[in-house]
Amino acid sequence: MWLQKKYIGLISSRLDGFKTINNRTYNFRCPICGDSQRNKRKARGFIISKENDRFIYYCHNCNISMGFDKFLENIDPSLFREFIREKMVELNPSEKKTIKTDVEIFAEKMKTPKFIKMSELKSLKKISQLDWNHPAKKYIVKRKIPNPYHAKLFYAPKFKKFVNSILPNKIEDTTYDEPRLIIPFLNEQKNLIGFQGRSFSQTGLRYITIMLGENNPKIFNLDECDRSRIHYIFEGPIDSMFVKNSIAMAGGSIDWTYVNDNSVFVYDNEPRSKETCKKISKVIEKGYKVVIFPSKIKEKDINDMILSETVPDIDNLLSNNISYGLEANLLYNVWRKVS
Repeated sequence: MWLQKKYIGLISSRLDGFKTINNRTYNFRCPICGDSQRNKRKARGFIISKENDRFIYYCHNCNISMGFDKFLENIDPSLFREFIREKMVELNPSEKKTIKTDVEIFAEKMKTPKFIKMSELKSLKKISQLDWNHPAKKYIVKRKIPNPYHAKLFYAPKFKKFVNSILPNKIEDTTYDEPRLIIPFLNEQKNLIGFQGRSFSQTGLRYITIMLGENNPKIFNLDECDRSRIHYIFEGPIDSMFVKNSIAMAGGSIDWTYVNDNSVFVYDNEPRSKETCKKISKVIEKGYKVVIFPSKIKEKDINDMILSETVPDIDNLLSNNISYGLEANLLYNVWRKVS
């Protein structure tokens, strides 16, 4: 426990609003989600010790929970490595084997590549390289996905086989394989950090997300989006392809470390969906900007609006319906038909 306290002291200066509540509890603004955007005095991140004298981190704002070791790794990876080394030095003989195994696991994790070069996709054809009569090409054209993305999307005739060629034995059961659209996820340095496989079938699992590193952000278009100015955050990659300077979540949840005051959330136009309403409500509560679609818009998402041709200017629609705070709450309640 003393070693953890030592490293709590070492990182305290970089934790906003850090204060010691007592010998087992420390409080500060959450560095993971950024805590309250409206009230800078709110501090809802806590490091507390449990009955076994091990510290854990918990945030009452984003509800993230993790051991102190993991929290330290997120805050300062180099300091975390020092912590691991000191931890080994302090072991008694009966504990050394167990902790050594933990360190070995950590070392293996550090060796695992978190990204690969785009050249790893060379075994696949880009959508732009496919014949116009190819089913995948027809699918992209039918959905009116902008031409620039035809050269950024790929076709995998056997998805599971492709995944295992990059990550050996990632998918054990390859009995049934199928073709999928490959949507690459690149980081700011344009390295491949993961990808999503979109099924061409109307049945079964539509999306399968594969990340190359467990800590890589599940975000599409990080390589193209300028987050220093207004940008949009969508639920799915395909919708984001129709709007300039936007990113998309993979799996419906966002890594809050990639959200700032320039972020504008765009959720599906589903006022009767409890899950969608819950997500919008959370974003408004956190003080971020969100698009609330006017009642005249009946389509479910951006792609549907493009296909229906009822909205001539998507960019204008979005920019004219951005709100936050009290205004967002009022519009949200009207949108979900709550008086």
